[in-house]
Amino acid sequence: MKHFKWFNSKTAIIIAGILLSGYLILILTVTNLGQSRLKESQNSALNLRVSNYVENLSFFFDASEKNIANLSEKRDVNTYFSNLAAGMSMQYGLSSSLFSLSRTIEQFTQSNKMDSQFIYSRVTIVGLGGTVIADSESESEFDISKLPFKLMEQVSHKVHLVDTADGLQILLLQTIYHQNKPVAILVASLNTELIIGMLSTQEHADSGSCLTLVSPAGNVLVWNSLTDCGTNIQQQGSKYSANSPGIIYFNKDVKSTPFILESWFEPVSEEDIFTSGWFIAAISLLALPVFLGLIYLMRVNNTNLVLQTQVELSSEQQQKLAKQNTLLHEEISKRKNSESKLAYQASHDELTNLANRNYGMTSLERAICTAHARKTQILLLFIDLDNFKQINDTIGHHAGDELLKQTSARLLQSVRSTDTVARLGGDEFLVIVPDIKHQDAAKLVASSILSIFEKPFHIEQQEFFVSTSIGMSTYPKDGNTAATLLKRADTALYRVKDMGRNGFSFYDASMNLDVQRNLMLNMRLHQAIQQGDIEIYYQPILDLSTRKIVAAEALMRWNDSELGFVSPEDFIPLAEKNGLIHKLGGMVLSEACSKAAGWQAICPITIAINFSSVQFRYCEQLQAKIVDVLQETGLPANKLDMEVTESLLIDQGHSLMKMLSYLKQLGVGLSIDDFGTGYSALSYLQKFPFTKLKIDRAFINKMTTSSSDESLVSAILAMAKSLKLAVVAEGIEDEQQANFLQQHNCEYGQGYLFSRPIPAAEFTQLLLDEQSKLSANVQQQV
Repeated sequence: MKHFKWFNSKTAIIIAGILLSGYLILILTVTNLGQSRLKESQNSALNLRVSNYVENLSFFFDASEKNIANLSEKRDVNTYFSNLAAGMSMQYGLSSSLFSLSRTIEQFTQSNKMDSQFIYSRVTIVGLGGTVIADSESESEFDISKLPFKLMEQVSHKVHLVDTADGLQILLLQTIYHQNKPVAILVASLNTELIIGMLSTQEHADSGSCLTLVSPAGNVLVWNSLTDCGTNIQQQGSKYSANSPGIIYFNKDVKSTPFILESWFEPVSEEDIFTSGWFIAAISLLALPVFLGLIYLMRVNNTNLVLQTQVELSSEQQQKLAKQNTLLHEEISKRKNSESKLAYQASHDELTNLANRNYGMTSLERAICTAHARKTQILLLFIDLDNFKQINDTIGHHAGDELLKQTSARLLQSVRSTDTVARLGGDEFLVIVPDIKHQDAAKLVASSILSIFEKPFHIEQQEFFVSTSIGMSTYPKDGNTAATLLKRADTALYRVKDMGRNGFSFYDASMNLDVQRNLMLNMRLHQAIQQGDIEIYYQPILDLSTRKIVAAEALMRWNDSELGFVSPEDFIPLAEKNGLIHKLGGMVLSEACSKAAGWQAICPITIAINFSSVQFRYCEQLQAKIVDVLQETGLPANKLDMEVTESLLIDQGHSLMKMLSYLKQLGVGLSIDDFGTGYSALSYLQKFPFTKLKIDRAFINKMTTSSSDESLVSAILAMAKSLKLAVVAEGIEDEQQANFLQQHNCEYGQGYLFSRPIPAAEFTQLLLDEQSKLSANVQQQV
């Protein structure tokens, strides 16, 4: 106790005064720090807003550049430059390619929208020689003087800025290659008003802010509610700078673009609370409890001496307890780490480290609750790799696992940090995108994901190209539960698979009806084939110069007792998918050849039969079937005309060429059907032994009202004549069309002007009536 003799009431008062002063200073310091933190919080919020602007703009440029790159690789673009390189002139087919090319870029411009605004104000293809090849806005002349033609092969970025009298013009450039050589520049003008709208979504007239996009070529004023700021920026300067008092300033680079986003913000007004007498009085009153506490402490001083003795006795026990608490804390930490590891393994996929199915569905349910409270939308993408099973079966499951890992990494890199990527199992993935603004933004997300699969995958020193199919549903439009959204995204995915894969589709209520109808259609088609309900109708083909029947096209018709009339456009693609096309094709071949063999006694006509591209997957069997039917029916080979579509001729091997050449030697005719609607190219006509081509009815129907279609038909007829090919025009409905075709040396025609497709018995009577008229005319002449 001798150590505490110096401690008395006077010392206690001095110490209390020091503590009170320190207390007041502490309160004032804390208040000052609070204001500083308020300013820091404001700066952080504004910085986050600017960063969000920059991130959205960078994402917009990246998605737009990928769209332009995809456009440059469209088939119509490749077809045009292929025909141009082949020396085709505008008279002989190049105009058709140019028409398709112009229509493609016009559809591209009209279909790319965001917030009901066009993303691209203009899309132009310019040849390296400085000639405009195709332009979505042909009414005004396109200025090509400022395009970097000489640098297009070494261009390091695809954003090009042009300072015009109407303001800064933002162009996206994409070099178009043909046979690994640059042949043109694809120029897409971005809608500046759309970009300004993206960068000012959170600004309002009272916000006190100013934003501008700065670039070496010029500036774009995005928003201004600061006094005198906009005028000075337009004059290449501002009275505000990074160090201006009372102004918060940011500048951020927009990734992958030459732009810098500069922004000035007016801070919120605040009062100087340190000069308030009421605040000082309130702080002073807080000292009153301290004085009362001092009085109380002096009264219990003696009691504290006793308590100090008890505290000393219990200190040893506290030290022992502290050691035990330390050991207990270590044990608890170990258990928490173990539980965290088990929880992670239970919620994540072991192979890809993505969220698994259960955790993905839980995340979707949480996102739905949040979206319901905030009145926002959610985009759900159901992703499935195309032909994944072939890689597993061909190379092995280890290669498939590596492909899934690389796919997971690409998906994570293509989405935002707030999005969720999960693996449902196998090659199926789920992406949850909360707070999606509109359908155009959803299309950009899906297009971005499709684009990441364009680059090859490298597995075990081999390159693999894998595409993907994406089905999409949105909350709350397509459902308000996780299970419903997943089911409807799966339905949309089925539609993409059904339409050829490598694409995306939104869910639509009609899809369920389509699925049910397809199931019903599949079942009834099996029964119709077994019961012989599929009928063969015949449409006459006439010589336009004599108006005599010289051939007939065999067409399938199905009138079901439950479904009613079913169009061939519905049941033939279904038969191609489920394998029934081989049985249908064989039935049509046998019956049509048999009927044609009998009609030879009336007049020597040719029978034209359509063949599906699926039938040519087994060329040897199809060739044997054709030879057997000709022998069984007795129909001469030169009276059979095989009609094939242009899609069959793409990427076909030696077996197809060998089969067609053999049938050509037998005398069988070969016609290319619906010419001009597929991947038309002179190389097909030169490579395969065609004897005839058929002009699609779409060109014939518009020929008398559309000068472009009239020119196309004339060009096709001229080309066919130069290649010594006969031409059949489909869909002739009036004499004006027939006369025009006859005047331009079109040999044959078919359509409702002459006859609709009719059953075999009616066609036989039609032949007999025609022969009777011919005989009567001969007798009259005699």
